[in-house]
Amino acid sequence: MSLLLQTAAALPALVLPGLLLVQDGAAPAADAAPASGAGGGEPNMFILLLVPLAIFWFIAIFPERKARKKKEALLASLRKNDRVLLSGGLYATIAAVSDKELTVRFDEGPTRVKVLRSAVASVLSESETPEPVRER
Repeated sequence: MSLLLQTAAALPALVLPGLLLVQDGAAPAADAAPASGAGGGEPNMFILLLVPLAIFWFIAIFPERKARKKKEALLASLRKNDRVLLSGGLYATIAAVSDKELTVRFDEGPTRVKVLRSAVASVLSESETPEPVRER
């Protein structure tokens, strides 16, 4: 006999959720309780799954979304003659603004460079602007 048949032969009646196995016509006990406890543990399992997800939301996802919205607002508010710090560490002044690109200048000379809006790391105020280096 296979292992399954040997196990079934050893148990006169086995109650599984939604399945009742009876061997040799033996009637199951009338007061036999289901093995799962009538679903009493399901709400607790649901709560145990929701709590870590909520903690992950407040620790990781919520601050990242807040920072992304702040960055999008910063990029939308860029204007001509704003002093910016580019992601490469270069200080520049915005010479022209288009939908996806900015034209920036690094000095008062004629050199202009096109960069993506996403290359702007921050907009500098007058107190944050470094003094230009003058040749002697």
